[in-house]
Amino acid sequence: MSSRVFARLSLSAAAVLFFTPIGVARSADSAGIQWCSDSCAEACDLGSACTCDDTIGCGDLVGCGDEVGCGDCVAGCCSRGYGNYFWLQGEYLLWRTNGQGLPPLVTSSPIGTPLNQAGQLGLPSTTVVGGGGGAFGDDWRSGYLIQGGVWLDHCRGLAVVGDYFNTGRDAYNFVGGPTTNTILARPFFNSQLNLPDAELVSVPNELDGQVRVSSFSDFQGAGVGLQKCLWDCGNCGNSQQLQLIGGYRYYQQNSLLYVSENLTVLPGTTSPLIPGTQIQLQDKFAANNVFNGGDIGLQGRFWRQKWFFDGMAKVAIGANHRTVYISGNTTNTVPGFAPVPAGGGLLTADGRNIGTYSDTRVAVIPQFRLGLGYQLTPSLSLKTGYNVILWNDVAQAASALPPGLAVDPRNLPPVQPGGGADPLFPGIKGTNFVAHGFDFGLQLAY
Repeated sequence: MSSRVFARLSLSAAAVLFFTPIGVARSADSAGIQWCSDSCAEACDLGSACTCDDTIGCGDLVGCGDEVGCGDCVAGCCSRGYGNYFWLQGEYLLWRTNGQGLPPLVTSSPIGTPLNQAGQLGLPSTTVVGGGGGAFGDDWRSGYLIQGGVWLDHCRGLAVVGDYFNTGRDAYNFVGGPTTNTILARPFFNSQLNLPDAELVSVPNELDGQVRVSSFSDFQGAGVGLQKCLWDCGNCGNSQQLQLIGGYRYYQQNSLLYVSENLTVLPGTTSPLIPGTQIQLQDKFAANNVFNGGDIGLQGRFWRQKWFFDGMAKVAIGANHRTVYISGNTTNTVPGFAPVPAGGGLLTADGRNIGTYSDTRVAVIPQFRLGLGYQLTPSLSLKTGYNVILWNDVAQAASALPPGLAVDPRNLPPVQPGGGADPLFPGIKGTNFVAHGFDFGLQLAY
C-alpha cells in the first residue's frame, strides 16, 4: 500500500493568530491510500526520484502508485485523493499588548508636610504611588480562539472558514487610604494659578478618604472568508502548500480609566468643611475602537513527515470607528441634609470635557504568524505558534485625560464664574497598538 500526506493550511481569515487549518490524509481503502507517516522512498519505492516534476489538475487522482507519483505538484488543489473535508480548531492564547501610559494619579507626602504643598508633583517630599512609571495593561494575559472551516470541493481547492478570538483582559488596580501615617492626594496642574496643585484625599485627623484607580484593556476579533489552494507540491514525506486567504475582518479594542474617591471630613479638620460631610467623586475615561474591513494574504506550510512548519502574512484594510466617553460626578452629603449631586469630578467638568466624541479613520492592520505542528493521528494535530498584529491610530482611554492634568478649580463642583477652558478635551488621539503572543491548540479534521 502506498502513502502520502495531505497538508492543508487554514486561513484564519481571522485575526490574531490565525492558524492555518491543517489538512491530513486518512485511510481510503477504495483508493489504496494510507496515512503518510513513512518516507517517500518507503511509501512509493521511488527513492531519490521523488521530485516535483509534474503538474495536474484538480480532477485527477493522486496517490502513491496511482496516475501520478509521490513527487508531483497539484495546481489549485490541496487534496491529492481522498481526505478530510471539515475541521474545528481550539487554541489557548498567551498574549500581551503594549498597554497605555498613565500619568501620576495618586501621590503621598510625609505627615507634617504643609497641606498647601502635600502631594504636589515636583517637590522632593512627594512620592507617586498610583499611576505613573510607564505603560499599564501590558502584562501577559490568557485568551482563546475558535476556528473552523469546510472545503467546498472534492480536491479541497476552495474552503469557507470562520473564526473568533479574545485575548482576555489585563487590568491595573490601585487602592489607597485611609491612612494614619501619611498624606494621600491627587495631583493636577492648577491652570488658574499656573502652578502644580493637589486635591487632598486622606489626611490624619483631618480627612478620612480612600482613592481607587482602575484601568483595563481588552482585544477581540472575528472573521469569515475563503481560502484558495494555489499549489500543493512534494512527496509523501516532504511537501509544501501555498494558499490565498481573504474575507471579512472585525477587530475591537477597548480601554478604560476610572478614578473614584470616598471622603469623610473628620472633627479635627482645619478646613471650612463641616465635620461628618461625605464626598463621593469619580472621573471616568473610556475608549472604544471598532474595525470593519477586508483582509487578504498568503499562508504556506512545509511538511517533514509528521512535523509541519507554517507561516502566514496578511493585511486588513477598512474603517476604524473610534469613540471616546468622558464622564464624572461629585456628590456632597452634609449631615442633616439631602445629598447634592453635581456633574464633574477632579479631571472632568460639565461644559468642558464631559461628553461623547467619535470619528472614523481608514486603518491598515497587518498580521503575521509563524508556527510548528505535529500530526498526532490522521484526524488530530497539535500546533503552536507566535503571532503579531499591528494597528495604528487606536484611541486609548488615558489619551483622553486633560493635557498635563490641567484643571481650573473654578469649573469643579461647586462651579464658580470666570473659569477657563480646563479641564480640556484634547481630541481623539491615536496611538500604535501592538498585540502579540503565543497560541497552543488542537485541530480536529474529519
